[in-house]
Amino acid sequence: MKKKSTQTPSTSAAQTPYPVSEPLDLAHHMPFLLSEVARMLSIGASRTFQRQFGLGVREWRVLAILGDQGPVSAAAMVGPAAFDKATVSRAINTLEANGHVERLPDENDGRKQLVRLTEAGVKLHDRIVPIAKMRAKVLESALTAQERALFFATIEKLKTQVEWLDSEERNNALLSEK
Repeated sequence: MKKKSTQTPSTSAAQTPYPVSEPLDLAHHMPFLLSEVARMLSIGASRTFQRQFGLGVREWRVLAILGDQGPVSAAAMVGPAAFDKATVSRAINTLEANGHVERLPDENDGRKQLVRLTEAGVKLHDRIVPIAKMRAKVLESALTAQERALFFATIEKLKTQVEWLDSEERNNALLSEK
């Protein structure tokens, strides 16, 4: 039987033959923590929606975007869905095969297609929304009203900062500082 290691990650990292010069404190590294919370929420939602509706979180996000914004192109869903184009495309294909969305030509640009909910897609969307709202309410209940307001304001500031950080000009400036 294999003996369990009693070393903590920090102990074993200190004993590595090639230690890093500056480790990240992941417990206080904002990008890591935000990703961890998002992953946890996504896994829970995926489990719930798969069990109750046979639907993964990627399909749910597409339904939610279409329910919120109406017919849009697949490319317009990439940002709000927090998925790459290929993942959005797979979700649309799955939803289309199940009769929940349909593609139609974009009247403003003949090269593009829009995606919209079908009647069955609207019914599915409307069955899931109460569960999604309940999950959000339970999550938000961990915070006071003041903390929730601060959280949403902080998220908006962080989104703006990420856009600035990811801009080509800023990346070039950061790299030149090294």
